[in-house]
Amino acid sequence: MILVTGATGNIAGYLIPTLREGGHAVRALIRDESKGGPLRDLGADVAIGDTETGQGLGEAITGVDTICLITGNGETGSQQMRNVIKAARDSGGPRIVKLSGYGVGRIMEQHEEVEEELAASGLRFTVVKPTFFMQNVMLAAGTIASDGMMYMPFGDGRIGMIDIRDVADVLSAVLTSEGHDGKSYVLTGPAAISFHEVAAGISNAIRQDVTYVDVPAEAARESILGMGMPEWTTDGFIEVFQGFKDGYGDLTTPNVEQLTGHPARSFEVFASDFAGVFGAN
Repeated sequence: MILVTGATGNIAGYLIPTLREGGHAVRALIRDESKGGPLRDLGADVAIGDTETGQGLGEAITGVDTICLITGNGETGSQQMRNVIKAARDSGGPRIVKLSGYGVGRIMEQHEEVEEELAASGLRFTVVKPTFFMQNVMLAAGTIASDGMMYMPFGDGRIGMIDIRDVADVLSAVLTSEGHDGKSYVLTGPAAISFHEVAAGISNAIRQDVTYVDVPAEAARESILGMGMPEWTTDGFIEVFQGFKDGYGDLTTPNVEQLTGHPARSFEVFASDFAGVFGAN
């Protein structure tokens, strides 16, 4: 039995169907019972619990062999991760596959601190560290569709962006196989690209000109706050973005192909698959 926390999030939205298609038993941890229907339709067992308070975690972990630990990027992220780790230790110690991240700033510091504690916990564990998600570019879909412009605060920085679908494939492979204890895998796409190349890739996919416009960090911050994001999380994202602008994400790794058996999806493939999001007919 594999327990997936954050079961209603974007990553789990690809991961849980992949695990079920492979015939694996899945328990999905959710806070809101009303969101359990689609997960049950996939054949997943549904457990109600709260990683932030720890309520229900003991019951959710009972009988579980492996935990896929996915939490949100927020001020309480450390506590959420620690609550799951504590419940795992109390329950007899299932293996933990932790979704982390690759970057700089407060969000990544949270992950690093908890990963040090996880390494000292005595539990079997693996850490998966994806870079910037290609799907994050969808935040610019509105202005791309309306006026062919993409406003992002990344300068000329190059990033080994990764498709969320590849992250889910890696998690599935690690969760369902042995030989990963104590390892940390940085995940990237096949090439480190700038947002100028992102704009060109979308242009080709939708057959319309798209222009990337670099915006100041403060303008990006105000925009994110305007979407309703909490201030702590917003500032954390701006720190990550600044790191990528400064070249922190300019790398590639072979880990997707080595762990899944298929090459990491290119940005061109992503843009083609989601062209409709960006305004293509």
